[in-house]
Amino acid sequence: MIYADTDFFIALLKPSDWLKDKAKKALERYKGQITTSEVTFIELALLAKRYNLDPVRITANVMAICGIEDDTFLKAAIYIRDYGFGVFDAFHAVHCKGRIISSDHVFDRARIDRIKLEEL
Repeated sequence: MIYADTDFFIALLKPSDWLKDKAKKALERYKGQITTSEVTFIELALLAKRYNLDPVRITANVMAICGIEDDTFLKAAIYIRDYGFGVFDAFHAVHCKGRIISSDHVFDRARIDRIKLEEL
């Protein structure tokens, strides 16, 4: 497997990028061998928030390129887009398995069982 960082995916997904042709060439050459990590998905989600892009579309595209079937990253993107979560809260939400200790009310919007830190 070949690890690709955020720059590779940005070059592929942006309408125009100075590295777009090179990224397409790499995708063609290494198709089926490309992987990435949660760090890339976090970085892409931060960029999506900054530039008002659809994090679900971006996440789905990267998952398809990497052959990732685990829906963890897609769920995080949905929390961002549909519930207005910040990027880090979205990733906390997908890892908490429905229950979290937090003072952050954002989790209430998605009906995550929040143990209210402020009330303990």
